[in-house]
Amino acid sequence: SPPVSCCEAAAVAARTARRAWELTVGRWGLHGLAFGIKRHMKRQGNLQHEYRGSDCLQLKGHDAHTEVAYLLEHLKLCMFYSKNRFSEFLKFGGYSQEDVLIHKSRARLMQPSFVLVRDQKAKCFLLFIRGAISPRERLTAASSVEVPFHHIVLNEGQIDNVILGYAHCGMLAAARWISNLVMPPLRNAVREFPDYQIKVIGHSMGAGIGAILTYILREHYDFTSCTCLAFGPAACMTWELAESGKDFITSLVNRDDVVPALSKVAMESLRSEVF
Repeated sequence: SPPVSCCEAAAVAARTARRAWELTVGRWGLHGLAFGIKRHMKRQGNLQHEYRGSDCLQLKGHDAHTEVAYLLEHLKLCMFYSKNRFSEFLKFGGYSQEDVLIHKSRARLMQPSFVLVRDQKAKCFLLFIRGAISPRERLTAASSVEVPFHHIVLNEGQIDNVILGYAHCGMLAAARWISNLVMPPLRNAVREFPDYQIKVIGHSMGAGIGAILTYILREHYDFTSCTCLAFGPAACMTWELAESGKDFITSLVNRDDVVPALSKVAMESLRSEVF
C-alpha cells in the first residue's frame, strides 16, 4: 500500500534508490549500462512480436482505418491529460465539469494523478492515468520489487478461475489505491448509465498501472466488462497474468520502445548476453 507518512515515504524512496543502484550501475557500470540499453533497443526493434505468427494478416481497408483512428483519438486524450493543464484537457475532450466523476491532480509516491470522466458522445466512462512525469511518479516506477498478485476470473458473478502470478510493487500499490477511490463513484455511475462501457487508459507507467487496475476492477461484478488501452505499457506482471488479459487489455508498443521490454528478467538475460 502507498506510504501514509513522510517517514514511510522517505524509507520507500531510500530502498528504491538503493535497489535501482544495485540492479543498474552496481551490476553493470556506467559504460556497460549504456551499451546494454542500446543493444536491447536494437534487439527489440528487430524482434517479431510475441503474438505474431505465420497466419497474421496486414490490416487494410475501412475497418483498419477506423480502428487506428479510434486508438489515435484515445492516445491524444491520454497524452493531453498527461502533459497539459486540466482545463485544456477538458476543452480538448469536449468534457464539462459535470462529466468529471473524480480527479486527483497531485501525484504522490504510489498515488499517481488520474481522472475519471463520463464521455457522453462515446457512451463510456474513461479513466485516464498519468505516466511518470514527476519525481514521485518516477519513484513509483522504480519501486520494482515483485510482489504476489493473483487475479480472480468471474463468470456470471461466480469464480471461474484464479490466475497466480507476481506484479510490480509500486504499480500494484498505485492500482489498488486508485481502485479504492474510483469504485464508489464508478459503481453509482454504472447503475445510472448501465449501457456505458468502462475503459482504463494510460501511457508508460500509467498504462502498467491501468492494466493491473483493470484486473482488479474486473473482479467486481459491476465492472466485469471493463477494458484497458495501454500505450507503451511498462512491464508490470508475470507472463501468465499477461496472457490471461488478452481479451480485455490492448497494448500498443512503438517498435523498439525500451520501456515495455525493460524488466528484471530481460535485464539479467541481456547482462549474460553482453558480458
